[in-house]
Amino acid sequence: MVYELKIQDGKAVYIDNEENVKIEIDEKNLLGFYETRELPAICDESIYENAVLNPCDGSKGIKEIAVEKKAKTACIIVSDATRNVPTKKVASIVVRELRKAGIEYKDMLFVVALGVHRDATEEEMESFIGKELYDIVKIENHTPFDESNLIYLGKTKRNTPVKVNKRAYKCDIKITIGKVELHEMAGFSGGRKSILPGVSSEETIVINHRPEMIFNEGTGAGNLKGNPISEDMTETARMFGVDFTINFVVDNNGIPSGVFAGDLEKSHEMACDYLKQYVDVKLPKCPDVAVICPGIPLSCDFYQGVKALISMHKVIDSNTVVVIYGAFPEGMNSVDFPKPLKLYKDLEEARKYTWENYKIQMDHTLPVIDLLKEGIRVIVVSDTLSEEEISDLRMIKEVDVNKAVKMAMEMTGKDCPKIAFCPHPQKSILSL
Repeated sequence: MVYELKIQDGKAVYIDNEENVKIEIDEKNLLGFYETRELPAICDESIYENAVLNPCDGSKGIKEIAVEKKAKTACIIVSDATRNVPTKKVASIVVRELRKAGIEYKDMLFVVALGVHRDATEEEMESFIGKELYDIVKIENHTPFDESNLIYLGKTKRNTPVKVNKRAYKCDIKITIGKVELHEMAGFSGGRKSILPGVSSEETIVINHRPEMIFNEGTGAGNLKGNPISEDMTETARMFGVDFTINFVVDNNGIPSGVFAGDLEKSHEMACDYLKQYVDVKLPKCPDVAVICPGIPLSCDFYQGVKALISMHKVIDSNTVVVIYGAFPEGMNSVDFPKPLKLYKDLEEARKYTWENYKIQMDHTLPVIDLLKEGIRVIVVSDTLSEEEISDLRMIKEVDVNKAVKMAMEMTGKDCPKIAFCPHPQKSILSL
């Protein structure tokens, strides 16, 4: 188990085996330990091959599609390191089916769906598909800022200009491999997200993620129907022309629990329905102190890691102090995310600036500002983020997680503050 809570001798001990964190409090201060129910892990390796060869929705397989299209070239779009997708489990099976259809290794292209994230390293790219494939097929990073490798396909009905990776688009058969989990804006990740934001231009991503879309009533974790961001992504993926999709669902330890392959939309919907059975988490009341962490891979940097804080919005209020901890080895890793809060002391001015000068990595800025406006106090436990970086976000820096929890308890002003431990809350639909 990555996260666990033990009760012994009047003490509650929270343990994070991933980040090597141990927090001890008096049992009387414990509100509870809250995370999604454990999904059953896949134990039989043959399940991966069966999933690819026998699509869950009864649609055509990769070889059949490639033969019917008389495909000579193939693109396989895979996720980057921030998503921790077990791509290697199926990559060689996909390549084998393409070879059976007559496509040569030299005519296969793996593209890392970065969106606007940093480039994947050579080491990371090898880990995605395995050394054996890495040595015989081409794999490259998507280039969202390179106009010479982008092609314009038109506009969606929401007027999002669709510019996508030209080399990927021009391949005869296009396959995506991703992971379905809750997403704070798109409802669920996976499926269509391999295209938008995965292999889209910065302009396309910014317009899809624009503030009026983020704050639409249909936008939110766990919701696809009437979600403008998700629907815009799906329309873009249709325009791109995805032929086959593989969606993983993983458990709390990152171990595959389900794999759903086939039609872009049908297989994605089936994966989402499967995950929905496990993600509802109910708290008895707003905690006085909430201890949270994004977990690996989102703890790579604070821009990604802050998703854990954003996901808590329904179960915290102005009386709550949040302690968020993580390794964050790449620091903030975003210039635009903290910029409005650095420029303006007044939160409303910072919010106004964000709306009027919106950049793609300000998608997390707006919900953070709203939490701060509600009076939520946040302590960040980090060795890599500076005092200045954290104070710019109107948050408090601490390097020792137990000291941070003690500080949070004191900040509540209560004699017996109640503490909730909520590891990787972005993987849950939290409610009271």
